Amino acid sequence: MKKTVFTILLLALFCGTSPGAQIPRVKKQLPFSKGINLPVWMEYGRFNSLLYGKKDFENIKSLGVEAVRVPVWFDAWIDDAAECSVSPDCFSLLDMALDWCESLQIFLIIDFHNDCSGGSKTNPKIERTLLKVWQQVAARYKDRGKYVIYEVMNEPHFSSGNLQADLAKWGKIQGNVIDAIRSVDKSHYIIVGGGDWDSPDSMLKLPEYKDELLIYNFHDYSPFLFTHQGASWTFSKRIKKVPFPYDKEKMPPLPSNPTAAEKWEYSNYERNSSEKELVARLDKAVEFANKRNAALMCNEFGVLMTYAAPVERANWYKMKCKWMDERNIVRLSWDYTQEFGLFKSPDASRFPEDLNPLIIQAMGYKMPEAANSESWYSRAKKSGDWTIYKDGRADNIRIQSYSKNGSLVASEPGSSEKFITLTDLPEYSELLFNFKEACDFTSLKDQGAKLEFYVKSKDKNFDLTVYFRDMASKTFPWRASILVGTDKAKPDGYWHKVSIPLKSLNDVGGWTEETGWKISEGKFSWSLIDALVIQNNKHHSKEGYSIKDIKIAY
Repeated sequence: MKKTVFTILLLALFCGTSPGAQIPRVKKQLPFSKGINLPVWMEYGRFNSLLYGKKDFENIKSLGVEAVRVPVWFDAWIDDAAECSVSPDCFSLLDMALDWCESLQIFLIIDFHNDCSGGSKTNPKIERTLLKVWQQVAARYKDRGKYVIYEVMNEPHFSSGNLQADLAKWGKIQGNVIDAIRSVDKSHYIIVGGGDWDSPDSMLKLPEYKDELLIYNFHDYSPFLFTHQGASWTFSKRIKKVPFPYDKEKMPPLPSNPTAAEKWEYSNYERNSSEKELVARLDKAVEFANKRNAALMCNEFGVLMTYAAPVERANWYKMKCKWMDERNIVRLSWDYTQEFGLFKSPDASRFPEDLNPLIIQAMGYKMPEAANSESWYSRAKKSGDWTIYKDGRADNIRIQSYSKNGSLVASEPGSSEKFITLTDLPEYSELLFNFKEACDFTSLKDQGAKLEFYVKSKDKNFDLTVYFRDMASKTFPWRASILVGTDKAKPDGYWHKVSIPLKSLNDVGGWTEETGWKISEGKFSWSLIDALVIQNNKHHSKEGYSIKDIKIAY
């Protein structure tokens, strides 16, 4: 009991402001104060284009969200590399998003996003692409209303080894891009950020651009050891169960043979997670924005949900949002439905049933009234139509793939029928149809139902694994799978129908990044299916495959 009281007092002190202390505020205000990011949708390639729709924007609005940021990996949406011509498909999605935002009175940030994985480097010749792309985007939206905002680039990082030279280089490039946009569009806000991963410190070193409609932006994932604990793409992947605020008794041990980065972050965590340290960077950013007579935004901040304690994660959001709101810093969290999201897990994202009330409350949003939304599964049970994908539609199903090239709405000359096509597939590349809840397929399997689809390929080594997956949050992602190769679909470039009795799928085991492959323990359950996955097997497939008309039928 004493420990609980101590924790409550510690949080109260942590959230409090010193008596008599004056909190600096950004003087230039924007017509919105808080929002969220919608990653994956237009990132990586053209194969996640069905991830969000109008209903998702309506749901977002109902929470009290005032702005959405759409990261667009424009490199993947360019049709003509020589001219950097943005694909009509890209503009079609952005047009729809802006239409929805305008009707709902939500601001839309179009973010030039590109590879920002841990070991990546921004292309030293990125200026050419930025100039050409932004002139096209500005030309398309210059006459639209106030709800569209441009963001020059997400997290630029040349990483040449000379940080000061990189910052100066980026400062000049960004200025040239601002000028290029203004040559076409003089009325919309432009978001600018620093040349070292949008860090607060690199923002402070930006040159003074002569523009009245700039929003200075930074990202805030501090303290990193807490927000990214266990993240596979970071140095902190071996450190988990990190508390926030700092509590010496709750700190996990350092991993064996710790790296220099692990030791530094661990030894400095008490200082780096203190309120004094965390708000100091916010106060410096406010001072900088006021000197520039500009608005200020933090359009990425968040905590990975996988390993952070739920209450401590919520406390972090509550504190960060409070500090930014007090300082008039516009905030957009990363993200909506993914690993940093507003839901209980990335696999359980039905709205509103699976929203995380702790996070919703911590971020100052309103929790919708409890209601059972129509899901793919509930609709299928009512109608008897178990269609998963047909003609460019996958209603209430989230489709994801990390292939390099492809489309969820491809078509052939002379035909309006849509299908999925994926090419240049690395080994074990997956196409995932996420049902967003645990579905009971027991009766379907027992009554002789089959998984059916049409597939075509020219890959002479055509070889796929098709499997249904158990819901990880309820058990473990066990798999029931079957191989689909040239015996079922000749690699001749023509459509072939594949029909697989559910009873023929085998309980083979399961895999997570944390555990690696686990052989079957006989625990796969047909009552807990949350996804259908189509996996390219152990070879690189340049030709890839196309697939359509996916359903469960008798």
